[in-house]
Amino acid sequence: MSKRDDILTTALRLFNEHGYQAVGVDTIRDEANVSKMTLYNHFRNKDKLVEEVLKLRHQRFKDSLEASLDSITGAKEKLREVFNWHTRWFFSPDFFGCMFIRATGEYHNAEGMVLISQDHKQWIACLLEDIFHEIEVDDPASVARFFQTTLDGMIINASIFHTFDRINEVWQMLCRYVGLPYEPLQPPR
Repeated sequence: MSKRDDILTTALRLFNEHGYQAVGVDTIRDEANVSKMTLYNHFRNKDKLVEEVLKLRHQRFKDSLEASLDSITGAKEKLREVFNWHTRWFFSPDFFGCMFIRATGEYHNAEGMVLISQDHKQWIACLLEDIFHEIEVDDPASVARFFQTTLDGMIINASIFHTFDRINEVWQMLCRYVGLPYEPLQPPR
């Protein structure tokens, strides 16, 4: 792994666990075992580092979700898997909420971070829209945005309540909303 990758991986872990403002570049430098000069040779400033971390987080998120969907054949099953994937994430040891929501909260005036966060959320909406086209729901784009926004609420809810029953209850309501037969989500292990 390159020094740049070491810095990004370390920063991603630290920002995910503690937030962006709470983690200084000195902590990242020390944890990544690089010099300050090396860190600044790769990232002009902390804002640029945060932007690159968000890009990395998006790529990892996308790769993981797409891999999870690869073996799923039907559109209704794909939709359920999107929510199962999120449920597994909510109960994983590295779940500390959404790094994109946190970034826009901590850096709401930083255009680069806001745009990266918007792109991430739009990617999820587009993925859902493709699924809703296959299911043939009315106005798949609007339904996809509604489901994507609901997923954001579920992320926050999972952070606060950390209960599977609440997540599954929302899933049941979403199934009813689009007229799909309800099949419970897979409980976390």
